[in-house]
Amino acid sequence: MVAPGFAEPVEVRALPGCRSYPDVTVATIPGWRPLTVDVHVPDDGDGPFPVVVYAHGGAFIAGVPRMGPWGTLPSHGIAVVSLAYRLSGEARYPEPVEDVITALRWVRAHGRRYGLDPARVAGWGSSAGAYLVGRAAFTDGASIGHAVPELAGAAATMDAVVLHYPAVDFPALLGQPADPDRLAMWWTTACNFFGVTREGDLSPLEHGSLPAAAARATRVPPLLLAHGTADEVVPHSQSELLHDAVRLAGGRSELTLVEGAGHGADVFGSPAVVEPAISFLRQVWEDAAR
Repeated sequence: MVAPGFAEPVEVRALPGCRSYPDVTVATIPGWRPLTVDVHVPDDGDGPFPVVVYAHGGAFIAGVPRMGPWGTLPSHGIAVVSLAYRLSGEARYPEPVEDVITALRWVRAHGRRYGLDPARVAGWGSSAGAYLVGRAAFTDGASIGHAVPELAGAAATMDAVVLHYPAVDFPALLGQPADPDRLAMWWTTACNFFGVTREGDLSPLEHGSLPAAAARATRVPPLLLAHGTADEVVPHSQSELLHDAVRLAGGRSELTLVEGAGHGADVFGSPAVVEPAISFLRQVWEDAAR
């Protein structure tokens, strides 16, 4: 990959309370489409603003970067960088994780141009995007795919991580009792994303396990998980696995089980779920500033 030169950002008004810069190229990947982000900066205040790097859901094969639970963050003084990472039809694990790492490094290297604070950077993801952000969080800031040389000197660590209904451990997911249709869906997702077959080498799934990565990491950022108890796509036991692993590794983890909520339910974008996450991020940044 190579980092882009500076292009003049185009400001639009897409959301109340913020200035938005859509389709900002953060890296040009030879043979692939450019890696882009949408940058949403609060209207109120002079900045620099703390920033959340967000990765959308969509089973690694689809998704909309311009939608998510982050819509009210700019009105609370938090900028958002929403990433259009490469999907499983474009690239296999670990490259989409590396896209998150690249976005984090871009924020640190070039975010000041948009009023972003490189000293206050968190990650947030939903579903598949939650997996990607979580895996990137447990690399100690190191690349696990093909890095952008021009950004290699910038940090890829996160101050805190918010994950909504993630699949965190595919070996555990595929090994649990499930109806045939659901098991087939999980296998299809795993094979497409990790580039494996059911009869072949499954070691990429082990390497991609978030609990295992958290156990290996020397630095585990504070984690906030939210998962619905009625999730029939990814069982909430997946979030419980990661929650327990992070605590076992000596890290801080908070888990909110949303009673009766299914996968991707509207409640995850509601104040009942988003405002505690905002408070969580603010507390982490306030503690770091002391």
